[in-house]
Amino acid sequence: MCKFWKREKSNHHFPELNKRRSFFALLKSCSRPLVAGPVLLLIVFSFGFLYLVQTNLNATKGYKIKDLEKQLTLLQKDNKELKLDYIELQSIANVVEKSAKLNLVPSGNVEIVTDAEPVMALR
Repeated sequence: MCKFWKREKSNHHFPELNKRRSFFALLKSCSRPLVAGPVLLLIVFSFGFLYLVQTNLNATKGYKIKDLEKQLTLLQKDNKELKLDYIELQSIANVVEKSAKLNLVPSGNVEIVTDAEPVMALR
């Protein structure tokens, strides 16, 4: 390695490493007719492929949403049926019928016991 390399910031042994190509120089080299055609073709195919991928993803998400909406309507229907069954099981006619099957006896006189004086706690 050359002793002046750090001071001059260049490489005397490999001068091709001294050149720094800027972005604009790269664009200028791509503007040649033999290079521009394949580059443009590559860009067009890349955007086409990305468009197909995005369209496919949107279509599959649409099918998933439709399936979930179908499941939601089925679950709502089942929920309504279960609520009706719950209300039917709690009806008075059903309770009386079940109590007869279980040999339960209706209560007669019901007395409620209350205290005559209000009760107060001491500290």
